[in-house]
Amino acid sequence: MNNSEITISAFFPAYYDEKNIGKVVDSVVRVLEELKLKDYEVIIIEDGSPDKTGEVADKLAEKYPKVRVIHHEKNMGYGATLKDGFLNAKFDYVFYSDGDNQFDMNELKKFVALIPFTDIVVGYRKKKQYSTYRKFTSLCYNYLLKLLFDIHYWDIDCAFKLFKTDLFKKINIKSVDAFIDAEIMLKARLLDYSVTELGVIHLPRVDGISTGARPSVIIRTIKEVFEYRKEYIAEIRKKSSKI
Repeated sequence: MNNSEITISAFFPAYYDEKNIGKVVDSVVRVLEELKLKDYEVIIIEDGSPDKTGEVADKLAEKYPKVRVIHHEKNMGYGATLKDGFLNAKFDYVFYSDGDNQFDMNELKKFVALIPFTDIVVGYRKKKQYSTYRKFTSLCYNYLLKLLFDIHYWDIDCAFKLFKTDLFKKINIKSVDAFIDAEIMLKARLLDYSVTELGVIHLPRVDGISTGARPSVIIRTIKEVFEYRKEYIAEIRKKSSKI
């Protein structure tokens, strides 16, 4: 398969990112054009941001014919925003990253190069540009997932992933918070999708507000983890009985 046969939907959740989303979209449009794909689209999921993120997003859609915006009237949270992106992707592959400009979009080229060999490409941050608190909560969360689900990805929450879009026609995403990444990967594993991990550079956040480590988000995420574990064990047993 060469690039002229590949179609990609790229989307970006954006919240408090009025100074970031323009840089992200400018960069990804340039990269997607350089890849010379059969076709592509860029979707901005503006999650009811109280700043001017929505206005900036609309201007980007006017600037680029292949960019469109989905607005949430109120803030729905990270999981709900990602779900919107996955379900609105219309092309064969779907890529997503955050709208906070903490990743180098040039690295998408390495991910696209792996398309003939794998169903999913998962990024992992070589060096996380987080506070000590965020690093600690991330470490604990990843350990919990390994303990409960025997899942061993380097960085399951890394917001730099490329999927075969047909996965999202086969699974029902329930998470509305940070558990969404793990839920998708666990359900992909049940369906025997192949996965390749690839290291990416993580850049410091310069503008905007990060909301991922709020205590309320952490509590809701832990609740989702334990709720899904029951369903996952049942699915594993069901799959095993068919073998």
